[in-house]
Amino acid sequence: LMLALFLGTAALPHILIRYYTVPSPRDARKSTIVAIAAIGSFYILTMYMGLGAMVNGVLDVQSSNMAGPLMARSFGIGLFAMISAVAFATILGTVSGLIVASSGAIAHDLLDRFMQLNMTDKIKVRAGKIAAFAVGSFGIILGILLKGLNVSFLVGLAFAVAASSNLPAIIMILFWKKTTAKGVAASILVGITLSVGLILLSPTMFARYGLDPATAPFPLDNPGIISIPLSFLTLILVSLYTAKKKTGNVLN
Repeated sequence: LMLALFLGTAALPHILIRYYTVPSPRDARKSTIVAIAAIGSFYILTMYMGLGAMVNGVLDVQSSNMAGPLMARSFGIGLFAMISAVAFATILGTVSGLIVASSGAIAHDLLDRFMQLNMTDKIKVRAGKIAAFAVGSFGIILGILLKGLNVSFLVGLAFAVAASSNLPAIIMILFWKKTTAKGVAASILVGITLSVGLILLSPTMFARYGLDPATAPFPLDNPGIISIPLSFLTLILVSLYTAKKKTGNVLN
C-alpha cells in the first residue's frame, strides 16, 4: 500500500498534464519535481488533519472517510458547511479534470498519434466528447458497484494502477535515453492489465463477490508490490529488444 501511495503520486494526472506545457525534457524534469513536492506536502498535511480528527474523538478510524468535515463540525456548523462546500467543489473539479485529461489522451495521443488515424480537428473534438462521455459513464458505474468501500482503500487502488501504468513510462522517458515508444506502450499495457487483474482477484473483491476472501488467488489487497516492478521490467526489456531493431527513441 505504501509503495503504491508513494509512487502513485508521481503518476497522477496533475503531473502528466504538466508535460503538455514544457518545451524540453530538462524543463519536464524540473516541473515534475516541483509538482511532486507540492502534492507530497499536501498529503503530509492530510495525515495531521486525520490525526487531529482522531484525537478530538470525531473520527471512527475503522470506517469513517471524512476527517476534514467531521473535524470542522466539532468547531461549529458554519465551518462545517464551508469545508463541506469546498470538498464538494474540489471533487467536482478533480473529476472534471480527470475526464478532460482522459478524453484528450484518447482523442489526441491514442487515436491520432499512436494509432495514426489521421483525423481532422473536427473529428478529434467529436472523439474527445465521446471519450469524455464514456469515461464519465464508466466512473459512475464503478462508483455504484464499489459503493460502501472505504475511500482510503479505493485511493490506494487508484494510486496502484497509476503507478503501474504511468510511472514507469514517465521515469524512464525522462531519465533513460534508450526508452522506446514500443517499450512505453508495452509497459502501460502490462501495468494496467496486471494491476486491475490482481485487484479483481484480491480478498476484498472476493468478499464483494460473496465469496470466501481466504480463497482469493492473490493474497494482497493492493497489487503495487507486484505490478509496479513488472511494469518497469517490461519497459526495459521491450525497449532493449526494439532498440536493437533500430526503433526510434521516444525522445528524438
